[in-house]
Amino acid sequence: MKVTMQDVALEAGVDKATVSRVLKGDHRISEKTRIKVMEAVRALNYRLDKNARNLSTSSSGLIGVVVRDFSFDWFPHFMSGIDRTLSNSEYEIILKRTEGNPLRAAREYGKLIDRSVEGIIWSDPEYFPGDSPAPIVTLGFRKTGSYSIVWESECQTPTFETGVLAGRLILNIITGKPLPSREIILKSSDNG
Repeated sequence: MKVTMQDVALEAGVDKATVSRVLKGDHRISEKTRIKVMEAVRALNYRLDKNARNLSTSSSGLIGVVVRDFSFDWFPHFMSGIDRTLSNSEYEIILKRTEGNPLRAAREYGKLIDRSVEGIIWSDPEYFPGDSPAPIVTLGFRKTGSYSIVWESECQTPTFETGVLAGRLILNIITGKPLPSREIILKSSDNG
């Protein structure tokens, strides 16, 4: 049976709202109460229900990454960069691929929107969705209305560093941090 926040509250001898405040890091909770709640969390092996949290905050905590194919040599390095950036945040990655097929691209884009992603990193220039309710960072090409990471010269491939940059850019967009520009141009000597 799944352990609930109410179970933690009963174990700790506090109400459910106090458990919620402790888990959110509310500084107004006494250290004694915080310790009691966290001991109950550990004893019961409680895991926060992200779906419930997402409903209450209107936040999915999801970022989509769309590429043409997962088999490109650069893909694991690029994804490692995105993962490194997002691992320190509350966001999770949903991977999709277009396979160079416009119908699949539209279907995968629709799935991302249905999951209420908060942002998308898109690297297939041929099958870009156009207007989107979620902000989009394009990789290697420019599209009106999106944010872009492009190279000064052709024939450049994404790297770990490009992934870190794309991850930071989409996080800054989602969290409303000021951006110097809608476009980042990487020089060839930047190596990605």
